[in-house]
Amino acid sequence: MLRNLFFSLSIAGILCSGCVASHQSAVSSDLPGEQLLKVGITTNAPPMAYRENGKITGLETEFAKGLAEYSGRKLRFVELKWKEQIPALLSGKINIIMSAMTVTDARRYQIAFADPYMVTDQVSLVRLSEYNRFSSGFTDLLTPTVRIGTVKATTGDFLVTRDKSKGLIIHYDSVAQGVQGLLDKKIDAFVYDLPMNFYMAAKYTDQGLTAVTVPMTKEFIAWGIRKDDTKLLALANGYLQEIKSSGKLQQMIIRWIPFYERLFNK
Repeated sequence: MLRNLFFSLSIAGILCSGCVASHQSAVSSDLPGEQLLKVGITTNAPPMAYRENGKITGLETEFAKGLAEYSGRKLRFVELKWKEQIPALLSGKINIIMSAMTVTDARRYQIAFADPYMVTDQVSLVRLSEYNRFSSGFTDLLTPTVRIGTVKATTGDFLVTRDKSKGLIIHYDSVAQGVQGLLDKKIDAFVYDLPMNFYMAAKYTDQGLTAVTVPMTKEFIAWGIRKDDTKLLALANGYLQEIKSSGKLQQMIIRWIPFYERLFNK
């Protein structure tokens, strides 16, 4: 039932809203007295954070604009590779990571997290013609003959690397590369976060891709902040509480990820 609903969704509304102007990857010198919110973002994970027509867009950009307004700061996006996010935060190059980061114990050791704004999990993207082969979820992927793709240093990558002792695992640099590997039949399944894999399933339905709706994990997505930046942490949690209480948080999430409401709010 969920699969039928999902494939009926139109992604046109997702693509057209929330775009913001592109910003330079490197951070220039801050002006004296200027209060900046320097947001680290990795633009390879639609619908959470990605580029369209030269602009950075996605659910996280809406959150960033809202937090900047709430905190009275000027917003500046700092586009980074995923592996650079935490080092950039710790060095002070950015103030906050707003890039669909999953909360993990290893990351908590290095940084603080604001309250989670979304529950998610890992799911696999597969070819529709082979859906029945993978319909039971993660256990189907552990067969040695199954070739799996992941994105390097992501939660899905850690999960597959830890639990799949035999068989091919290809660690891609981006979601786009992983999806292309699936289309080219270099892998049999691509494991990644639910919002992005469902988005890709919708985008590539006509090319025969689908998402397996059986979750492999239960995870939380939140914004990363330096442990010593207690002021920004309090502001982030205050903003989050405000949009939760008003109902705006759910509206924002569902606008970008329409299936989320039925999947997690039954």
